[in-house]
Amino acid sequence: FAEYVYVDLDMLPGTKIYRVPDDMPHRLASLSEPLTSCIRAFERARRAGGFPWGATVVVQGTGPIGILAIAAAQEMGAGRVIAVGAPEKPRLELARRFGAEATVDIERHETSEARIAAVREIVGGWGADLVIDCSGHPSAGPEGLEFLRDGGTYVEMGQFTDAGAITTSWHRICAKDVTILGSWGFTANDLPLGIRMLDLARDRYPWYAMQTLFPFGEEGLAEAIDAAMAMRTVKSTVVIAEDLCRE
Repeated sequence: FAEYVYVDLDMLPGTKIYRVPDDMPHRLASLSEPLTSCIRAFERARRAGGFPWGATVVVQGTGPIGILAIAAAQEMGAGRVIAVGAPEKPRLELARRFGAEATVDIERHETSEARIAAVREIVGGWGADLVIDCSGHPSAGPEGLEFLRDGGTYVEMGQFTDAGAITTSWHRICAKDVTILGSWGFTANDLPLGIRMLDLARDRYPWYAMQTLFPFGEEGLAEAIDAAMAMRTVKSTVVIAEDLCRE
């Protein structure tokens, strides 16, 4: 951790540095990295023809990536957004504040069959146009495929670590005529899109409600990680100075 980062452009000539707007609080700017990952995932779906204007989108996972995906989906033209995750507080409650028209609580709907039925009831029985997985759990994949309508698109962006294999049937993928895409982070050229979206939409979403602040230091770091792992927070944010806390 540091107040400043030294960038040697002679040693790293390809380094790209982006200036955030002068009036953008640091707390808001700190969300540009995860938000940009979501934007890129939706752009991949759009380029593949799987994210048309007004699409019905299901977001799997209601951690920080999932919550930001709800915002990104709406800003990029989704017609309906449904979130699947847990727990109700603080995550599903916040998902609705961010614009999810409905949420499916995986703690109440304990089986895959129950969750699939709940999602299909919400979207009208035929399934969603696009499902994006932000959960980080391998079991979300086979389940999410069944959230889709025939001909829909599935984007996997939640497996940043190797959490294990999935079990599914190639027949389901073929019979449903689905498109499956992977999305890994973002490129340097994508980052301005995240900064710009935060700037333009800064008053449309409760950005700061997803952040729980912890002081810099060994104790603060431990508390932040423990709270995040226990899902007591949506996004644990460690601040190194009080002036970085302003909204």
